Parts: sequence; structure tokens; C-alpha cells
Amino acid sequence: MTLTVRRLGVGDEATVLAAAHLFDDPPVLQAVADLLASPSDHLLLAFIDGQPAGFALAHELRRTDGLSRELFLYEIGTDEAFRRRGVARSLIDALTTLGRARNAHLMFVLTHDSTPAAVALYAATGGTREGEDVVLFDYKLD
Repeated sequence: MTLTVRRLGVGDEATVLAAAHLFDDPPVLQAVADLLASPSDHLLLAFIDGQPAGFALAHELRRTDGLSRELFLYEIGTDEAFRRRGVARSLIDALTTLGRARNAHLMFVLTHDSTPAAVALYAATGGTREGEDVVLFDYKLD
């Protein structure tokens, strides 16, 4: 089994559309093109043996207080057929590497206790739980 993760960019619109089954809602070509053209929005796809297996979408947040930017992990998903093979973990690892390269000091994601698999994933990948009901995991990138 070969697992690879790619950050997609301009020209990868067809790759996203071909992986439509990974997303909750079907991707729209113009929205995908706009997202891929943005230097502060990041769409990563994971592949197992060349097949789309998962994705992560993150956005860089700029700040007014002089601190470096933060990376907001907005959405992550793994195809049911490829779960428990390290796909989500690899996507998070790739995002933390990307965040460091982009000079972010923190990556964070929101989830709820009603999604125990997500809570377990974020805890297992180094996130620190914040709060009680809404769960915020901070990733220290420096």
C-alpha cells in the first residue's frame, strides 16, 4: 500500500471533481478553481495506490496583533473504504508541515464530543483539547 498526500493547486480542478465522493456536497468547478487559486487556502488530497482516499481543507487566518498567522483545519474526511489506514493522520501531518512552512504559529480545528472518532484523531495527532462542549484542539507549530 502506497499512501501519498498532495497539496492541490491551479490546474488540479479535474482531480478534485474526480474525488467528489470524498466531499459531503459535490464540488462546483468555479468554487474549486477559486479555492485552488488562493495562496491562503489549502486543499490536500490523500491517495492510496493512486486512488483518492481522503482530503483536508484548511485556511490561513491573518491577525492584527502582530503574531504570525494561524491555520484553521476547516474540514477533513476519509473514504470509508480507506479508514484506519493512516489517511487522516497523514493529512494532519502534511498540514502541520505546511503550516510551519507558511510561518503559522498554531493550527486549530473545531469538533464536538458527539464525534468521538474525530476527538480521538485530533488527540492522537498532538492536538490539545480546549473547552468542554465545543472542542477546540490547538496544534503548536513552533
